[in-house]
Amino acid sequence: MSSSDIIVTKNQSLIAWLNDKGVKAPVLEYANPGDVAHRHVYGIVPYWMAAFAECVSEVTMPGLDRTDRDRFNRGALSVQEMDAAGAELVTYRVRRV
Repeated sequence: MSSSDIIVTKNQSLIAWLNDKGVKAPVLEYANPGDVAHRHVYGIVPYWMAAFAECVSEVTMPGLDRTDRDRFNRGALSVQEMDAAGAELVTYRVRRV
């Protein structure tokens, strides 16, 4: 993690999971291109905005069922539940062509 990292989400479950994994960065609920430009962004941003970032990391949880997905979307999943669902960070570089 570096000083150019930023978390873009309002999901408290995601923030707690990232913090547990050592990602401690400023959190924004909403971002604009200037907020993400040349930074490592953790969270979900649209492709057009991701193209301004250095890279974007999202958390995938392949073992999450529909009920738990709804709980996650409400920010009500624990770090342990996310780990049990196979939570992992996947990082992308998005470029406009």
